[in-house]
Amino acid sequence: MRIIEDIRRELNDLPGEAAHRDMIPFRLTASEALKTPIDYKLSAVLVLLYRQNDELHFILTERQDYDGKHSGQISLPGGKTEPEDETTRVTALRETHEEIGIAPGQIDVLGQMTQVYIPVSNFLIHPYVGFTPDIPTIAADPREVKSVLHCSTRDLLNDKHRTLTKIQMRNGVWMKDIPAFLLEDKIVWGATAIILNELKMVLRRESLDFRT
Repeated sequence: MRIIEDIRRELNDLPGEAAHRDMIPFRLTASEALKTPIDYKLSAVLVLLYRQNDELHFILTERQDYDGKHSGQISLPGGKTEPEDETTRVTALRETHEEIGIAPGQIDVLGQMTQVYIPVSNFLIHPYVGFTPDIPTIAADPREVKSVLHCSTRDLLNDKHRTLTKIQMRNGVWMKDIPAFLLEDKIVWGATAIILNELKMVLRRESLDFRT
């Protein structure tokens, strides 16, 4: 597919933290935060693209409710880097397999996007973009995943799906005017929205040919 090769090429020239700043005007980007030494934890996520009806889609997951900082949030498949993971790429593929049942051998990793630091949980996230040619068969882990969302890149690119929302924090305080995406009737904010916004900027480049 021409579009996949275009995306692979464009991932070598990322918009970077300009895309992040657009979604987090109220806090530091990763490079700003890491100017001060931080004993952060490594993690990785995967934006998994696939073709359906001549259109590219990607997968998001709704986390299960639990006693943690990211309970119930909409996220990309991924998680914490384990000692046996040789690279964060391995982490992204392993966690995708564990969470939604898609084996690493089914995924063509197209490239990596700009890292994101999450202060509330002290994770430095390494995002990857992958492609699987067929509509994936999902086998979600019910311990981690409440539901799976199949989202269209067309919706991501449509500015009507960009919104501002308010989020109630664990301490009960409401944060207002948080940039977010509305995808599949779910509010997508935080790290996931930051990562998707960089992908959106990549996909919007005029050099990309969206004919599949």
